[in-house]
Amino acid sequence: MKTFIWVLKNFIYFLLVFCVLFVISVCIHLFFNIKISTSYSIIMTLVSFLLFCFCLYLLLRPKKELIFIKRSGILPFILLTISTAFLSIYFLSINLMIATELGENLTIEEKYQLYLIPFQKKTVTLADYREMKEDKLTSTYGHVDIYHDPEEIELIPIIEDSLDKADKLTTTIFGEVKDNQIDLILHSSPQELYEKTSLIETMGYFDDPNNIIGIAITDKSNILADQMPQSFYFQSTLLHEYTHYRLQAFIKQQGLYVYRIPLWFHEGVAEYVGMYNVAHRYYPFQEVEFVNLDSHQDWEKYRLEEYDVYLQSYYGIKYLVDQYGESMIKTIVIETAKENNFDKGFSKATGITIDELQELYLKEAKQSYTE
Repeated sequence: MKTFIWVLKNFIYFLLVFCVLFVISVCIHLFFNIKISTSYSIIMTLVSFLLFCFCLYLLLRPKKELIFIKRSGILPFILLTISTAFLSIYFLSINLMIATELGENLTIEEKYQLYLIPFQKKTVTLADYREMKEDKLTSTYGHVDIYHDPEEIELIPIIEDSLDKADKLTTTIFGEVKDNQIDLILHSSPQELYEKTSLIETMGYFDDPNNIIGIAITDKSNILADQMPQSFYFQSTLLHEYTHYRLQAFIKQQGLYVYRIPLWFHEGVAEYVGMYNVAHRYYPFQEVEFVNLDSHQDWEKYRLEEYDVYLQSYYGIKYLVDQYGESMIKTIVIETAKENNFDKGFSKATGITIDELQELYLKEAKQSYTE
């Protein structure tokens, strides 16, 4: 009975102290900037490790008593140091990802969402990507590793031409961007892409944290024969997804959180490059407010309903380019980074608000439709 009470007492002691340390850690990481919270995590990790080593020393040298810790309390104290070390390493790893990939000027809500990433259900994991690439051949072109089946090797020259075009167009828009090595996975069909990723009604994707582009092949023979529309869709999708990569790399270079820029802007720029110099007439479509196309959740909600969110976002960017030139895309990102707020950066760069863009962006397109 005495042993049980001793165990219970020490467990409660450990739990209370750990809860206090947990609350302190959460507050520091949410309410202080990345540099301060990272320094705190490093210090806590080192202190926990040193205390753990000291406790082990006490166990190995039981005759050495300390005033501030009884021999009976060494085991729960060891458990506390281990738990604190793991907690600190967890926060430190997320902070390093934020500092290197996402920018430092995050809101409390954004940091909260990022710290929960490991507990969120992922559609595709690194293990899934490794499985996708496992039995494929690899062709490297510049900083892109292309994973393909043996019978798809004939598509490599078309892919290389598209990558060259995407590189040229995005360099013109964003300037020089420091490139990472990225993977391009070819999926044999849209159905196979869906089976591997669970992405609904899509021809391609760009996974930012893992630097992976995926493209579905609709009809290889028609693509090789340069037959429309399969050839155009294949190349346009590749340009679209590569632009996502370049745009996000440019945003990170500005020290800005990638999704401080709303998703309609990301998709609109990607569509603008994917549809570059493609002449087409306007046709009516059901609109949604740009402010409702901010996040991935918003985008998927409207994309899978009766809204053509890709076309709307394209027209939004096309209007800005027609009015101010292609350099405006870059300027909006730069001004957003300065303000750490997209609406303010957008207005400062263009002189109009998002609401005014909503009223203006289709006027020219609708005029061409009625002519």
